[in-house]
Amino acid sequence: MSSEKAASVPALTVSGLREAFPGWSIWRSSAGRLWATRNGRLTNEDYNRGLCQTIDGDDVGQLAEELHRQAALSGDLPDGKARCSVPLDTSR
Repeated sequence: MSSEKAASVPALTVSGLREAFPGWSIWRSSAGRLWATRNGRLTNEDYNRGLCQTIDGDDVGQLAEELHRQAALSGDLPDGKARCSVPLDTSR
């Protein structure tokens, strides 16, 4: 990677994730795990597509991966697999 490209890649930090994902509240728990919860509510259809209201990670890198996965799921699921819990009943 060129030094110019390396300089443009932000360091992976909690504050960097907050800037990159403004639709999420991100914090570190007293146990040291990182958590992110959406600022808005999801619908049953969103859950059925694999979106999660709250996600977590052991470290900044893992949480970043989960945030990117959720961002990708905001579109169509490429493989049809949901990542979050059991699909909700939408018949109500």
